Amino acid sequence: MNLSATGRIRLNGYMNRLHEKAGVKQGEQFEVTPAAVQKLFLKAVEDGLPFLGKINGNVMVTEQVGKKLGLFVTGLIAGRTDTSADAERVARSLHGLDEHGFHLRQTNADVALKYGIIDQWKHVNEGKFAEMYASACRMAIANDRLRIGWYGTSIAATTDPTENPMGQDVNKGWFQKIREEAPEQIDDDAITIGAGGDYANLDAAVRDLKDSIDPIFRNDPRLRVFIGSNLISLAENKFYTAGGDKPSEKRHLDGGRLLDTYGGLPAETPPFFPENAIMITFYENLSIYRQEDSWRRNIIDNPKKDQVEDFNSFNEDYIVEEYRAVSAATNVTEYVATP
Repeated sequence: MNLSATGRIRLNGYMNRLHEKAGVKQGEQFEVTPAAVQKLFLKAVEDGLPFLGKINGNVMVTEQVGKKLGLFVTGLIAGRTDTSADAERVARSLHGLDEHGFHLRQTNADVALKYGIIDQWKHVNEGKFAEMYASACRMAIANDRLRIGWYGTSIAATTDPTENPMGQDVNKGWFQKIREEAPEQIDDDAITIGAGGDYANLDAAVRDLKDSIDPIFRNDPRLRVFIGSNLISLAENKFYTAGGDKPSEKRHLDGGRLLDTYGGLPAETPPFFPENAIMITFYENLSIYRQEDSWRRNIIDNPKKDQVEDFNSFNEDYIVEEYRAVSAATNVTEYVATP
């Protein structure tokens, strides 16, 4: 379909202002400034991805390869030194810097918007049009960052979204980093929950996973447990089955939300978190590093495909800051007794 006259006016107005601000002509590639990147990140959080704002979802680094930043306190700093014996007090580092660093890889995030979508926005004012266009692009990019963070296992020269719809081959995500750099902190073997299974219930499984957390972090109030939605549903269904016919129990479940904690830890299911998976850690322990000044953008009006194409590329890596403060299982299912 052709873009309507009003839609064309809105689109040209947006593109003219964007390119003028960047100091380039339409059709030319331009750099997205760090300030603009930060604004895009904050707007994505506001748009409906608060989890990105809880973790370190937009850490800027200057180099493509380097050491982890260590973004939260990871050990004991209190102590005492007898300075009368010519000993000196020694300042302890706030951050645990292990031997594993970061290696940012180029990620392409290319968004196509059909003329039909743009025409749906043609009657709004210029400011609103710009916001709707920007929101569509940034949410597509932000959603993919979380998908890759949970599902990424490899870095392919040419990715295949048909075979890897969750971005498995775009970059190595948090689970994969644990597998490769701290395999003792993750269990990929089959684990069953339920009467007769490995654990009687989800609470017991979480408690056991928590024991893999280093003692210095194990009882830290910042710990959270992330749980696949299917496992949450399994636990809730059993609760409903056991007490759902009792009005007092229904009020307790629906109002008090007793099941917001498992194994004594506050629980949630982050966006796109894998089914059958459990991860215990701090929000601050999960990071996405992006190289400063690496974001390049090029917007092309392509009438041959009746669409506007918004090409973006940037260098990123997914980081677990402190492996002693994470424990995960990826293959947790309901126990089913064999006949």
